[in-house]
Amino acid sequence: MKPIFAFLLTIGLCLPVAMAQESAQPAHWRFSDGAEFPGAAGSFALDEKGAGHLAFDFSQGGSYVGAYNDFLKPLHLAGVSFKVRKPVGAHLTARIVDSTGQTLQEPLFFEHGDWQPVRMDMVGFDGYFGGANDGLFHPPAKAFAILVESKDLDESVGEVAFKDVVFHLAAAGASGDPESPLYKGEYVVTAFDAQGGMNARLPHTLEDGRWKVDFSASDSALLGGSMSLLGTPQELMLTVEGGAPGMKLEIQMASHFQGFSRTIGALNGGTQTFTFPVPPEGWDHSGGENDGKVRLPLRITRVTLRRGTAAKGGYEIRLGALRCRTLVSRVDPVVLLSSAAVRENQKASTTCTAFNLLADAVTGAIHMKARDWEGAVLAEDRQAWTLPGKGVPTTLDFPMPLPADRNFVEVEYRFEVEGLESAETRTTYTRPFDGTIDPTLKPGSPWGMGVYLYRYPKGEPMERAAVMAAKAGVKWSREEFSWGRIETAPGVYNFDFYDSVVDTAMQQGISVYGLLSYWGRFTKPYTQEGIDDFCTWTRAVVRHFKGRVKHWEVYNEPNIFFWQGPKDLYPVLLKQCYAAIKEEDPEAVVLGISTAGIDTDFIQLCLDAEAPLDILTVHPYRGYFSEKMFMRELRDVAAMVNDKPVWITEMGWSTQVGASHERRQAQLLARCYLSAVASGACQNISWYDFRNDGDDPFYNEANFGVIHRDFTPKPAYRALATVCRTFGASIGKSRDKKQENSQAARSKDHKSRLWPSHFDQGLPQALALPDGLYGLRAGDVSALWSSSAPYRLPVTLAENTTVQNLMGETLSPPTTDGQQALILRPGAPVFLQGAYTITGKPVRMEGSVERSEILF
Repeated sequence: MKPIFAFLLTIGLCLPVAMAQESAQPAHWRFSDGAEFPGAAGSFALDEKGAGHLAFDFSQGGSYVGAYNDFLKPLHLAGVSFKVRKPVGAHLTARIVDSTGQTLQEPLFFEHGDWQPVRMDMVGFDGYFGGANDGLFHPPAKAFAILVESKDLDESVGEVAFKDVVFHLAAAGASGDPESPLYKGEYVVTAFDAQGGMNARLPHTLEDGRWKVDFSASDSALLGGSMSLLGTPQELMLTVEGGAPGMKLEIQMASHFQGFSRTIGALNGGTQTFTFPVPPEGWDHSGGENDGKVRLPLRITRVTLRRGTAAKGGYEIRLGALRCRTLVSRVDPVVLLSSAAVRENQKASTTCTAFNLLADAVTGAIHMKARDWEGAVLAEDRQAWTLPGKGVPTTLDFPMPLPADRNFVEVEYRFEVEGLESAETRTTYTRPFDGTIDPTLKPGSPWGMGVYLYRYPKGEPMERAAVMAAKAGVKWSREEFSWGRIETAPGVYNFDFYDSVVDTAMQQGISVYGLLSYWGRFTKPYTQEGIDDFCTWTRAVVRHFKGRVKHWEVYNEPNIFFWQGPKDLYPVLLKQCYAAIKEEDPEAVVLGISTAGIDTDFIQLCLDAEAPLDILTVHPYRGYFSEKMFMRELRDVAAMVNDKPVWITEMGWSTQVGASHERRQAQLLARCYLSAVASGACQNISWYDFRNDGDDPFYNEANFGVIHRDFTPKPAYRALATVCRTFGASIGKSRDKKQENSQAARSKDHKSRLWPSHFDQGLPQALALPDGLYGLRAGDVSALWSSSAPYRLPVTLAENTTVQNLMGETLSPPTTDGQQALILRPGAPVFLQGAYTITGKPVRMEGSVERSEILF
């Protein structure tokens, strides 16, 4: 039979049942030019091997093109898997159209140009519109599509190829519904014990579910924490005993920058069970974006008891387990978490914890594999493992190898059981770094970090964070100066806490730039009166810290929901604030606009309003990273502001479950820092943020840090130290005039020239390397890396030249036929100190990269 672009329809991937296959005909496919955004062109065709080729041409505009498969008959899908190859910088989107006509979609991120396996399941969509418009898949599906978007492409003309598309059909769920790809699960969210994740605030206490509240001096008591709900939660059940009639119990929940609250019932003093649905229906919106869309995962953040009409005094309430009924797909009936540690006896171990959300126990095998930074396997193990049902946590411990010459170990776990998709997790151990501190302030350094000392109490915790940052070579910290915290009464300012913040940073050689935000308690936000009050407060802050803080950033991300007023009012604030700051301290430097992303429309709005600034600040968060695209964006936005300096005051990737793993976060940090400076347009970069904001492994905002909540390092901390310390000594040194003239003469085009401020600061300079390879050099120090594919780079190293990887481990470059070479693995910079010569063209190393399947 002649090969066609075949779709294998697979029945029963959630439970062990028979398999069936069926082919879809090529005639099902059609091309879409995204006509609602005119200008795009292209085509879709199949080659002789059955692979599909989606050609795009955005030279005349447009937003996207797509290849759509309209099903001849609706399909009860559990998921879709396929392989795709794209230009490195291309943004892809996969779409499903359900029975209501709702389009559900997920972006697809990866940073290479090779074939990438992908799997999309019918749960947890990133975007949706039309039809039911609720973000839930209503089977059966009518169509599937793969789109390529016009934004951020290196070339406006090209193609995306995909093959081996498999439609996975749903078996009957636990409810017996053959049209549902989801299964009903139930598990204990918390038992309100010591490991329950909820804590009482004094004078109230919580111990083993006994909540003792003291209403003699207050009318409410609360338990706080952050517990993400697994799967697609449907409803919660909580049993309560005790209290008194007249009391009311409230639950607060949150999703990404959204808050919800609900009174779940009134206590009667006896035993009661409250059952209630999850947001948004029946819940009050208590903060953040209010667009009617709930973003998973949902989190329990607070349980509040109101005294109501009950008498004052002390009470005891016994809390039973908080249970959650949830829907789980074929990829997440089993959830794995893992951790690694070195105990007091210096024995390294790793732990895997499993939650089986199905009703019945399952028996399978757990596979463990430990690797070092270079990918060498250090240990492997396999054990049989039975997991009880209903989400009861089960743990296994394994010894973890930790060779004396390794600073990093990564442990991968995979649980396999017949009839279920495998569950996977990975954890890392990073050896603590004890570098020396340079207490000298170096305002010319580009190496910043959101250390955010203002989030710590005064004293040891604050100093501990500053010391760890300084040991890593951090020379700048972004610190939020809160109007509401400083102005304690109208016109009354208390700077004691912020004196500690600034002094603690400076004692460790870290300069502070202050973020002036948000609105105070005694003003009228988003009015002219409010702006005048903001400037009065700003004057007081700048006056107090004159001589210690010289850089001030006016507000945070006013282009999104952090600014609730008219957008054209922000330039008014910036203009008046700029004048106020300069009048108090003529030498002060004003940072402004501070957009989430690089929002050129908002930046242009501010420029059109003639809002002044000395440095443009941006927060170029993104799902995936392309050096070429990133550097181009920085150069373009610098040109927008007439070559003023550009600082990145936030950028980062979280390591929550299902997002970037810790190895990748470390690689991305290094690539961002090195590429920002290599762009020639960015003079300072800070990561968001230094320490994890919480312990919830599923919540993205809790996991951006380069150190864990307990101050143990992630690999990103080692990466930060390697980048900042390797290049730290070279910052500000006099430049070779010949190099300066040569670099400045490269081009008159702003896309390739070097910004004057780079010469003023003596920053490292980009190396000219073949496409796909990048380098940065300062004196005898260099960093070299590949963006997406492995290369072997022929070199000759001087006798005393050292080579290190991103974890600070010494490497011995291999020699073949007398020729030395550097192995540049994708996204993993290597660092050279000393003389070297590149002696030949880089050679791509085929077949040496494993591409793990992307789940979304």
